[in-house]
Amino acid sequence: MNESDNKRSSERVDVSFITFVRKSKPDGVHNLMQFRTKDLSEGGLFITSNDLSLFDLGEECEILIDNERQSYLETNAKVVRGARVFTGEGDQVISGYGLMFYEPDENFISMMRQQVLVKGQENPK
Repeated sequence: MNESDNKRSSERVDVSFITFVRKSKPDGVHNLMQFRTKDLSEGGLFITSNDLSLFDLGEECEILIDNERQSYLETNAKVVRGARVFTGEGDQVISGYGLMFYEPDENFISMMRQQVLVKGQENPK
């Protein structure tokens, strides 16, 4: 997989698990933030947050995904979307960030494919 692949063509599944995002600041300090992940695909995920000032589009970060409390899956990601979604009546439904995986290793890719397959069977659309 490379960045030019169309990640939106892969299946998205509803999930609910913890994702940690490690963000490096210019002074070398690292912030580690915890988010709830709402959906997942082979190419990325959507983390929920009411604060859309945390990341800039195109910003790079590292993510750690809790693998059922057995280990953490780690890879690099880029922020590709910051969004607030509203209903037709103007009620906010969800807000957060779309993160695209980049340069994932084969183990990470394999685990994401497995998660998408399993969650897709649990929550058919």
